[in-house]
Amino acid sequence: MSDLQTSIDQRTYSDNIPHPRMPQGENFFKADPNLNYLLERYLPASMHEWAKQQLSWLGAQVAGPIDERAAYTDREGKPRLRKYNRLGEDISEIITNEGYKETVAEVYGAGIVSYLYQDIPELGRKAPYSYSFFMGYLVSQSEPGFYCPVTLSMSAAYLLDRYGSEEQKEQYLTGLTSRDRTRLYEGATWLTERQGGSDVGANLTVAEPVAGRPGVYRLTGEKFFASNAGAFVATVLARIDEEKPGTKGLGLFLVPWVKPDNERNHIQVRRLKEKLGVNAVPSAEILLNGAEGYLIGEPQNGFKYMAEALNLSRICNAIASIGIMRRAFYEARNYAEQRRAFGKPIDQYPMVKEMLVSLLLDTEVSTGAVFDMIAVYDRLQSHSVSKEDNALARLLIPLLKYRTGEEAVKSTHTAIEIHGGNGYIEEYVTPRLLRDAQVLTVWEGTSNILALDILRVMQKENSHEVFSRMLRERIAGWKHVFSQPYAELIRTELAILEENIAYLMQQIHDYITYKLKTLADHMVDLYTLSCIVSEAEDQVTREGNARKYILAKLYAEKHFPSREKRGIQVDPLLDVQFFTQLVEYQLVSVEEWAQQSAIVPTR
Repeated sequence: MSDLQTSIDQRTYSDNIPHPRMPQGENFFKADPNLNYLLERYLPASMHEWAKQQLSWLGAQVAGPIDERAAYTDREGKPRLRKYNRLGEDISEIITNEGYKETVAEVYGAGIVSYLYQDIPELGRKAPYSYSFFMGYLVSQSEPGFYCPVTLSMSAAYLLDRYGSEEQKEQYLTGLTSRDRTRLYEGATWLTERQGGSDVGANLTVAEPVAGRPGVYRLTGEKFFASNAGAFVATVLARIDEEKPGTKGLGLFLVPWVKPDNERNHIQVRRLKEKLGVNAVPSAEILLNGAEGYLIGEPQNGFKYMAEALNLSRICNAIASIGIMRRAFYEARNYAEQRRAFGKPIDQYPMVKEMLVSLLLDTEVSTGAVFDMIAVYDRLQSHSVSKEDNALARLLIPLLKYRTGEEAVKSTHTAIEIHGGNGYIEEYVTPRLLRDAQVLTVWEGTSNILALDILRVMQKENSHEVFSRMLRERIAGWKHVFSQPYAELIRTELAILEENIAYLMQQIHDYITYKLKTLADHMVDLYTLSCIVSEAEDQVTREGNARKYILAKLYAEKHFPSREKRGIQVDPLLDVQFFTQLVEYQLVSVEEWAQQSAIVPTR
């Protein structure tokens, strides 16, 4: 073959196969108009301009240097354990690469934890959780493994702020909420034990009080899956009363890596875990050999406190899920636009359009639902907490964690399929996205554990009744004619849900638990549909843009499908018709959508 022919072949290959690296100057915030919409919808107006500037900076970082560091950490730069020093002493030091440390400095320095507790200098006020979660959503598009340590630091800070003593806050909360890497204390939560797993009540780690030192205990035991091993501050559950079985005998303790007298605490790392994904977070088997720990709050409330922190961690899990989903859509969309096959870009083929819009649908609709749920959680941080909001949050958090975890795995799989063989190659980001997504159905509770938690809050707090009232009030407030078919659909489905709940609660326990995930799916379908229709009504009222009504229609057809003719006949192919408007976030006029709105969703 001649040099000229070789050059031509290489040029053709390059033209047809998009390069896996992102173009310089890419920005995940600017590339996501829906994030800008949600920011304006959920943050106070006084924060809008400042938040857009900050998130635009972060969007450039996560699309550029943070993403490059994440790829290195995932493959060559995983955390490693330096078990012994040169004298043979056990130092159990966790070593991370320099790029990871730069990411720590940038993300914590941008206030992802700090601004929840300290005033933003430019605004003179603290940030609501929704702002921190906007940051987490961007970070998770490149490095969901790093977002785990951030989550654990947030949880440790939450527990100390709510239940720690003034001395504990002065000693450790300042470090947990610092923006300065040199003063930062990263956090961890160590719950899981070998014999217990999700059954935290089976934990065997014991806490013995130290004579003459009130609130100081010696902890002895093993934590079998300790995330962010090596963090300076860990919150740990240990059995404080062996007479009380299960979770009732567990107290919550703050266990620092280094004690206040600057001596190493009696903590050893047996080994780091080799994991499928999220390689940025060091996960380890931890041995507590009489480690010094400081009681947090009341001794009988340890599990209760940790359950509150678990709600926060579950929200972070959902944030990581939608972040991965967004990146999967972004990569698939860009690839399909550039990749040519059979004479034209593959995003011009109806089947590819359907796959891309399906990716967008799950991502945008679930993102809206997650931030709607976070608005409830933000209300709980006020001093006037309503019982209804508390019950609603405890229901919605496991529902959205469950749904988004499943969707993240599915979305990354779809993105790989759109890439074809290239999607399976480690030079592209898609294999890492898939590996990282897999843990999100496991972290902070599997689907079975989440379903049991949903049952518990239904039985104890009648959260399903609060849920029904909330939905009925929401749809009663819809005014636009385009919203009315969905209001009727939700009323009909709510009646079915309530009938099913009433029936289920009369059955034996095994039957109830067998059907719990079916019930959860119905509830989250209804909630998520109500969120996207609320967004659609808001956007069409403010901007005359009916684009989100298309998503609402597609969502209703997907989750509440007509059983007639198996979806083959009389399908308007809205995802194909409005493909460009959907994926490019273009305006769909009221008049244009009115021509389609006569086709109403039916069960």
